[in-house]
Amino acid sequence: MKTIFADPTPRWVPFTAAALIVLGVWIGGVWENVDFAFITKFAVGLACVLFVLIFFQGRFYWKGQVAELKGDGEYYEALTSIWVGSGKRVSFGPHEARDWTATGSGTRKDDEPAKLGTIHFTVNAREYDLSFVNPKVVDLDGLTALNPGYFAKLRADYPALKSTAA
Repeated sequence: MKTIFADPTPRWVPFTAAALIVLGVWIGGVWENVDFAFITKFAVGLACVLFVLIFFQGRFYWKGQVAELKGDGEYYEALTSIWVGSGKRVSFGPHEARDWTATGSGTRKDDEPAKLGTIHFTVNAREYDLSFVNPKVVDLDGLTALNPGYFAKLRADYPALKSTAA
């Protein structure tokens, strides 16, 4: 199967943020002359709590963002984004994807063409999102095979939308 959409998750972001928070708490505690053993234990405990929160946020809250979509025109497979581990794989046919909608990306000047932000669709009563803010791979011909009428209208509504290679 050919990759027709890819927007990989930058997995380092939440861990870097957590590390900076823990480091800031530890340095702040040392700066304020808090007992060294206490602030070190507290920082380690905070690191563990933040890791667990990052893990559960990716597993239970952030469910529908598609990291990669592969297809051959008759069969499609989406891999959802997640911070820790591998995401959920969802296999479907074009007839199973319904309720296509699109949202624009932020504000724009009057002379700029509209920019596509996100495409939402439903498979088996669960909503999935394709983020077009900064995708790595977009194959518009491959996506068009999913829903030709919808993507023809989408191309007309967002003339700046172009295919990008890996």
